[in-house]
Amino acid sequence: MASPARSTHTDTESHDVVKSDSESKLELEHSDSDIQDEKSNAKLAEAPEAKPEENEELNDQGEKYISGWPLVFLLLAMVSTVFIVALSNTIISTAIPAITTAFNSTRDIGWYNSGEALAATAFQLPFGRAYLLMDLKWTFLVSLALYLIGSLICGVANSSALLIVGRSIAGVGNAGVFAGVFIIIARNVPLRKRALYAGLVGATFAIAAVLGPVLGGIFTDRISWRWCFYINLPIGAVAVAIIIFLLPSRPGEKAAEVKDLSWWQFFLKLNPFGSLLLLGSLTCFFLALQWGGGEYPWSAGRVVAVLVVFAVGFIGWLVLQYFQGDEATLPYSVAKQRTVGGASMYTLLLSAAFGLVIYYLPLWFQAVRSDSAEAAGLKQLGIVISLTLSSIAAGGAVVKIGYYYPFIYAGTILCSIGAGLLYTITLDTPQWDIIGYSIVFAIGIGVSLEQSNVAVQTVLPDAQIPAGTSLVLFVRLLGSAIPGPIGQSVLQTTLASKLGTEVAEQAYGGTGATEIRSKLDNIFGAGTPEARDALDAFNDSVTKIFMVAIIVSCLSALPLPFIELKSVKTAKRESEDAKEGKKRSRTAAETEDPEKGHDAEVAGKAV
Repeated sequence: MASPARSTHTDTESHDVVKSDSESKLELEHSDSDIQDEKSNAKLAEAPEAKPEENEELNDQGEKYISGWPLVFLLLAMVSTVFIVALSNTIISTAIPAITTAFNSTRDIGWYNSGEALAATAFQLPFGRAYLLMDLKWTFLVSLALYLIGSLICGVANSSALLIVGRSIAGVGNAGVFAGVFIIIARNVPLRKRALYAGLVGATFAIAAVLGPVLGGIFTDRISWRWCFYINLPIGAVAVAIIIFLLPSRPGEKAAEVKDLSWWQFFLKLNPFGSLLLLGSLTCFFLALQWGGGEYPWSAGRVVAVLVVFAVGFIGWLVLQYFQGDEATLPYSVAKQRTVGGASMYTLLLSAAFGLVIYYLPLWFQAVRSDSAEAAGLKQLGIVISLTLSSIAAGGAVVKIGYYYPFIYAGTILCSIGAGLLYTITLDTPQWDIIGYSIVFAIGIGVSLEQSNVAVQTVLPDAQIPAGTSLVLFVRLLGSAIPGPIGQSVLQTTLASKLGTEVAEQAYGGTGATEIRSKLDNIFGAGTPEARDALDAFNDSVTKIFMVAIIVSCLSALPLPFIELKSVKTAKRESEDAKEGKKRSRTAAETEDPEKGHDAEVAGKAV
């Protein structure tokens, strides 16, 4: 029995020696591993500080950002397309009197603007979806081509109906261009520079929007109102050439999902039925605004019918969006966010108020003061300058202090005051007073309207920013489409109540706005008290439109509590820190995993 015990004791000692040697080796291995880990961690900690620019070379899709002269020329092309798109929204305001005179189509005034705005609104969200599924470059070029074709049709139109058709085609392209500019900038410009270029685009939009009436007046008086549309063609052609040669083809973020789909399946991915449902419901809404109180009383059967169809269609579209989830043109996860909802409603209301002033103030100058289209446009320069400067100043202030909220509040207050002052104008109000009133209103728009988009981009994660931005653009276009029919309805209803339906029809129906004063003189006699009373009735009709602008501006205060108070500086730092944290974790995992695997292998062998 002694021999086995001695043998067992010897084996145990031998095993302990082997184990001791193994543990020593393992400790040495671990020591070396710890040293390597410390070196790796040191390199990892130093890397971002040594080369900070390397983290911004690629976007989230692994594509290189554009820089240098190609970026300069591409930004020039983007800004040019924004300029002509924004220009078309207001350049027609001072040309409308000449157009109505050429076609004897005063009743169609509301549709000259709303035709494009309606199409742009209805196709805004579908184009946002298209940019997710298709190549960004060619989707943008198709949009721009549609816009230019529509402009050409407007320029050569020989009837009011053809002009409205051209405006509608241009509106479809408008939607794709407007959304595409922001999406292309986000895809090709680093985050730290994005706000600067977005501000440049916003300033361009504001300049074009208020410069439009001036150019429209010059073209109408000195060349032809048709050049209000021809002007888009050479500018658009240059932009097309730059984009073709300098903008790289880059697939949408979800292009891989539709790569192997049939044409029909791909078509369904664009949600065409939802788009048609939205277009049909909005068309019924604008028909009701166009007919109600003007051609027909609000209680008329056809007016009630189109309102019912609008309500049913729009509710159906909302239900469809809810059940389609992330496949919807308007994802429910984005729409339900409180700031998105509040900012969208705010944008809708202020855009409508802005449209009411910018469209009908030139009409007042031409009809009441007998100004030419050019003179009426030049009186809009106060709006041009004040809106541009206030927009740039507000953008710089937000970058400096980090908060957009004070400017949103200021917009509501200043727009309400400015519209209230415009409501007080009479036949004898000095023109400089009227220009001053419009400047107050313009400053309110300048400091606030772009901030709603800033608010949405501040609170949403990066993946939802395109959808949130598209929604804000959607309601902005919807707001710009509403003033035409609403103003037309208010104007016709008020004139009929003050002058009587027959006289109002003689003075206003079937004639151009430039001829309204001469028509009244012919009916009542030039210089007679009756003619002045009739002109005063027209003044009251236009100021009633400004009363609507007061109401809408005041209502913009209601969604303010839903807009979250956040700092763009804090949100930006948190976003960058989160992104940097993910990069560090990923790099650390790639560095540490092989060592951990080696340690496990050594430990396994030791056991």
